[in-house]
Order: sequence, then C-alpha cells, then structure tokens
Amino acid sequence: MAMADIARTAAVAEVAAPVLRVTDLQVAFQTPHGRVSAVNGVSYEIRPGETVGILGESGSGKSVSVGAIMGLLDSPPAEIGGHVYFRDTDLLNAPPAETRRIRGDRVSMVFQDAVTALNPGLTVGYQISEMYRVHRPGTSKRDALNKAVALMDQVKIPSARQRVRSYPYEFSGGMSQRIMIAMAIALAPDVLIADEPTTALDVTVQAQIMQLLTELREQTGMALILITHDIGVVAETADRVMVMYGGRVMESGPTAEVVARPAHPYTIGLMNSVPRAEMKHEKLRTIEGAPPVLTAMPSGCPFHPRCAKRQPECSRDRPSLQSVALGRESACHFAAEVLGA
Repeated sequence: MAMADIARTAAVAEVAAPVLRVTDLQVAFQTPHGRVSAVNGVSYEIRPGETVGILGESGSGKSVSVGAIMGLLDSPPAEIGGHVYFRDTDLLNAPPAETRRIRGDRVSMVFQDAVTALNPGLTVGYQISEMYRVHRPGTSKRDALNKAVALMDQVKIPSARQRVRSYPYEFSGGMSQRIMIAMAIALAPDVLIADEPTTALDVTVQAQIMQLLTELREQTGMALILITHDIGVVAETADRVMVMYGGRVMESGPTAEVVARPAHPYTIGLMNSVPRAEMKHEKLRTIEGAPPVLTAMPSGCPFHPRCAKRQPECSRDRPSLQSVALGRESACHFAAEVLGA
C-alpha cells in the first residue's frame, strides 16, 4: 500500500469516532518465579477503516495485550486492569453476556498459527459456518454452509464449493490462514485483530495475506489491529504504529513519520536490523543484548541496558510517554535529541 494511500486512509479515519479505545491496560501474572508485569499502561484507539500496527520483539507484550481485549486470558492467573471500550461498552467490566456478544462478533481475531488453530477433525466449511450457528441463531445449516462458500470465495480460495467439505490438513499454510481470515470476517466485524498473521509463511504468501487483509479492510471499512515484529509489514500496511518493549509503549505515531524519523533508540534499532538490498556485503546489524526478563525488569528505562545512547538518568528514572510532535509520543529522556538526529 502506497504511503499516499495510507495518509488518505488516516485522514478519513480521523473524522470518525474511535471504534475501540484502550486506556491504561495492565496485565500481570502470578508465577512460581514471582509476579510478571506483561503489559504496563498501554493506551491507544482505532477508528473505522484504520490500521494500527503494534510492533515489537517477542515478549514485548503485544499478544498479551490483545489477549486481554479478546478475553482469552484466564483470571487467575492473569490480573487485568484498565479499560477497553468497544464504542461505549467496557469489555473488561461489562456483564459477561454483553462481552460475549461483542467478542467474536463485533471484534474478531486472526491467530498466528492457523494450522494449530483449526480443528483437524472438522471440515473447514463446518468451522466457518459455526460462526453463524453460534452468533446468528436461526441460521439454517444450508444457509450457513452457503455463507461459508461465499467467504472462501471472498478470501480467494480456489474451487470453494468443492473444498468447503475438505479438512484442514488438505490445505497449505497460506490457504489455512485464509480459512482463519474467512472465519474472522464471517460476521462483518467492526474491528479485526491480526496476531502475527504471516508467521511461518514464505515471503510470497506473506505478501498475499497482507494484501488480502488490506483489501478486506478497504471493502468493509473495518478497523485492523496488526500485531507483528516485522517493521517492513507495518511500514507497508499501517496508518499508525505503536512500538512496544518490556510491556510498555516506547513510541507511537503516524507510521510514515515514525519510519522516516524515529523518536526512540529502540525504534532506530529495529529499523537498522532490517535487511536491505544495498547491504549485500555488510553484516546484518542487530540490537545488542537480549529483551528483559519480566520477573527482573531493569530499573529506569527498560531498554537502557541495550541502548547505545544511554545516560546515567536512564537507569534511575523510568521515562513516561511524552508528546514530541503532533500526534507523536516517545518514552525516552532524550526523545527530542533522537528525533532531531
């Protein structure tokens, strides 16, 4: 998707009211090794037709944060705080019957490993049509199966009418992911969460899946939350990006601006670690060290042990998110200097 198209989409989305608002989301787990704070004060919002990318390494809290939104975390051991508003309904505090009506219907999710997410003992048509049987009581088996065929056509599965009675093992990884997407969009959700939707797929299939998600968003006007560790996918797809590390938001803002002029050293590290054609004979640059152990988080900025720009105050004081430009925030003591570098 061209940057100009992303900018136009963002401008249109800015006019509409947010369809989903996450405010001070916190998730912790009690473990035999101590209390683990997996998500710490995450806040963002998304409007119809907009794509927000949540970017970060494994263990940064990306998937846990959307797991809390979708009610996928058992409590206990999870301790969840904050607010998640779908329109005017707080999904973390509303009656269970109301949240069940919204989750899976108005807010849906594509999981990262379609091969294990699909039930191997049921046909794909049965699994897609189940969405109608559960959320649209009164839908006949025939109508539900016909809708499943139509959805398989929509996500570009060849010979959908013949393959609707096939089992998951009869599909490739890319086709299995298309089945998962068909299930997720079956009820025309207002918000679709895609958690690492291209994991374990080859580069060509990755591009096809991302193109499909983009087309579906444009056709339906749904909002798309994209969870990924791939900054290239975010740059090509998302209107806005939120960079997470150690359970916290390090930086957020319009994707084009964040990619062009990062305001946090961690974002710079992610950018530098992306292979480029001009680096043919150069060693791939990496971020030194390893992500923090969540049971023993460093003091101050969680990124400071790996940061090339760290100063003494970085290990003492934990920086909060501060505005560094219109629509942009960074949790770095030296954000202005980083942005101007």
